[in-house]
Formats: sequence, structure tokens, C-alpha cells
Amino acid sequence: MKEDKESKEEKRQLEVNKKIYSDRLKMLRRAQEFSQADDIPRAVECYGQYLNALATYFKVDETKLAPDLFNQETDLAELLLISHVYWDLAKSYDRSPRLHIESIRCLDQFVKFTVGYKYQYANARMLKAFIRKKLAHNPKAFKQTYERIQVESKGCFVATDLFGENHFVTQNLRSFKANRLNNKFGLLFIEFYYQKICPTYFNHIAHRSALKKMTKKLIKLVNVLCR
Repeated sequence: MKEDKESKEEKRQLEVNKKIYSDRLKMLRRAQEFSQADDIPRAVECYGQYLNALATYFKVDETKLAPDLFNQETDLAELLLISHVYWDLAKSYDRSPRLHIESIRCLDQFVKFTVGYKYQYANARMLKAFIRKKLAHNPKAFKQTYERIQVESKGCFVATDLFGENHFVTQNLRSFKANRLNNKFGLLFIEFYYQKICPTYFNHIAHRSALKKMTKKLIKLVNVLCR
């Protein structure tokens, strides 16, 4: 009798969790509306509900949410949404000095859900614009986050799209990039790559076969020069 009761309770809780998960995007929309209205406390509350819905679905604590819990192809849109949620939370917590630790935690999550994805350059550009406008109360944390995105990224998005993840050209260019992370000019080049070259490629070249073939030949030449 007791086991039947526990089984019914588990099923009921499972249904509740499914309903919360299916409604998560409604919570996210409400959070965005509150954020746009500068109602930060209610925005933070709704963002928390959205993240907790995901955490409950994956049976982890919200602080343990990580990209590898998701399907890297079919869940790409959700991964982008999550990165923006942590970005908004980081900015919200940054407003209060006593919440700066939580802001830094959210920035850390923002990096995890940003590095290595095709939207990385857009997120980095968004972060840099925020820094340039001097909107951060704890600017050092945001500058360090920007540097982390540049340094921790292992991707060479253009080469990966053209040749594949494990092709020797992609691997060689990735090594070339890694060897230039320790100097100022190397970091400036990497920044230029993610903010200028990647957007140009994916917006104007990747979907045009003729331009894509020309770019592939160019990348092969660059690869020879980088050896």
C-alpha cells in the first residue's frame, strides 16, 4: 500500500515536472518582458524559474547546468537562449555589490554556453559593447570574461565548416591559434577573426557554393603558411 502511494506520488511529480518544462519558454518570455521594463527583481525571478525548469528536467542543480546535457545540434537554439539568460542575470546581479559573486558565477556559465558555438562571435561582440559603454559596476569581471572567451575557444569555425572537425587543416589551424594566445598581437588577431572573419563567412559566403570553394582554396594556402 505504501509503495503504491509512493509510486503515485512519483508519477504525479513527474507530470508536474513535465508541465513546468513545457512551460519554460513562457517563463523566459515573461522574464524578457520584465527586463525590458527594467523590473529587474521580477525578471531575475522568472529567469530563475526558466533555468530551474531545465535543471529539474535534467535532474541536476541549476548550478550544474552544462552544455553537454543538451544535444549539440537540435538544442542549439536553446543553448543560445541559456547563454543570454546567464548574461542578463550577470548584468542584473552586477548592479548590487553584495551580489557580485553571483554575477561572476553567471558570467562563468555564460562563457560555458558561449565558447565553441557559432554564435560565439555575436556574444563576444555583445559583451565588448557592454564594456565599452562602461555599464559594468564590476568592469574587471566583465573584461576577464571577454578575455576568457577569446582564450578558451578552441574552435576554428571557418575551417571546421569547410573541412570538418577532425581534418588535418582544421587541427593545424587550431594549433596555430593556440600558439598565439600568449601575446598581445595574437589576441588581437583572434578577436579580429571572431568578430570580423566569422560573421562575414557565415553571413555572406557559407551558403554560396562558388565563394565557399574559393574560400576553401584560400584556407588551404593559409594552412601551408601557418605550418
